[in-house]
Amino acid sequence: MNEHPTINAVSLASLQAQSLEQLSDKEFWSYARKLARLVPANAYPEEYLECNFSAGRCLIPLAALYEVAPPPHRFALLPATPGWMLGLVAWLGEAIAVVDLGAYLFECTIESPSEGILLVANSVGLLVPTIGLTTIAQIEQKMPLTDAPERYTSLQAGLVKGVYAEALLLDVPILLADVVEQIRTAVSHG
Repeated sequence: MNEHPTINAVSLASLQAQSLEQLSDKEFWSYARKLARLVPANAYPEEYLECNFSAGRCLIPLAALYEVAPPPHRFALLPATPGWMLGLVAWLGEAIAVVDLGAYLFECTIESPSEGILLVANSVGLLVPTIGLTTIAQIEQKMPLTDAPERYTSLQAGLVKGVYAEALLLDVPILLADVVEQIRTAVSHG
């Protein structure tokens, strides 16, 4: 069990009473670390990137993305993969699987895969037709998937954290785990 040093209110008050100019470097950084621990981890809202499809919209947490790569893309095709897997693409010297996210979520395929936007998330590429602006989703404005528009009800509940402004809030780690498992199953039964 990790033990964090408790912040003594009296010592903080005494440090606050001193001028920051009078603190040594060591005292200043110790004070800064203590103050940083006071801010709750969820104090800052999570930012999302909007992805647009013909059948709907989804929001992907920016923190889950390593890169947003513009077109064109060239895919190496593989046998015995699910229909929503477009193949492999080279990214930073390694081959990563590319998933047509619209086909995976909504069963609507991207018209021109080489012209889509590639979102790289943990060694898997998510191909989307277009992206919109980034948005900050306020926790109190998120709705559960059960309250989502009817076109989203066929989705697996675990892949989605909720709905914000009629867009799905994707749970990227669960989505990627599901993608990898489905690819593994398709290849082993192919």
